[in-house]
Amino acid sequence: MLSYDDLVNELEEAWVAAGLHEHAIVESIVPAVQDRTYRAELFPDHSETLTEATMPPWVELSFTWSAIHQIRSEGRAVSPDAFEISWLYTITSQTMQERSDQELVRMFQRTAQAVFRRFYPVEEVEPPNVEVRRIYQNEGTALRLGHIQLVSLNVTDLTDQWSERNPHILRHLVRTEMQLAKALIDAMSETFAPNGRGGYRTVDTA
Repeated sequence: MLSYDDLVNELEEAWVAAGLHEHAIVESIVPAVQDRTYRAELFPDHSETLTEATMPPWVELSFTWSAIHQIRSEGRAVSPDAFEISWLYTITSQTMQERSDQELVRMFQRTAQAVFRRFYPVEEVEPPNVEVRRIYQNEGTALRLGHIQLVSLNVTDLTDQWSERNPHILRHLVRTEMQLAKALIDAMSETFAPNGRGGYRTVDTA
């Protein structure tokens, strides 16, 4: 039976096994509705000082554990409630200002789909939604484009895990998803070169 503590432990072990590390872990509780929220910011290896020029692609995972989830985890009969983990990917770049939003989205989607095909070769995967954010800075009386962010949300549905009695199945699922996250981060780093290695590598040759 899925439980909060088991899931958190599996996630933390999985990101260590995948070669990621946390910059922040935040757990919060809303007493009025008994919602418990878990959020972790996960990064690959990187230089000690992070700036917009050296920021690697990274992912924030999060989920909300409601009162219904807790009651269900204790084995009591309640109406089913969907349970999902969100994976929010962020890529920062200072070297692609000349690229249009459409080009940036296409680069992201092609890179992501190449990774998805490696992990799920028999499944048809829709291109992920991507938001392009252009961050401007004040420079005297004018605004200057400081850097660009690409943000994309992916979701893992763990609803079927409520009735699963074998803990190895949850462990395998979580570790696979974490390996996928690490593969996406690595592929995005190669495509967008956010740490200043010189331009980017086109996804057509990835």
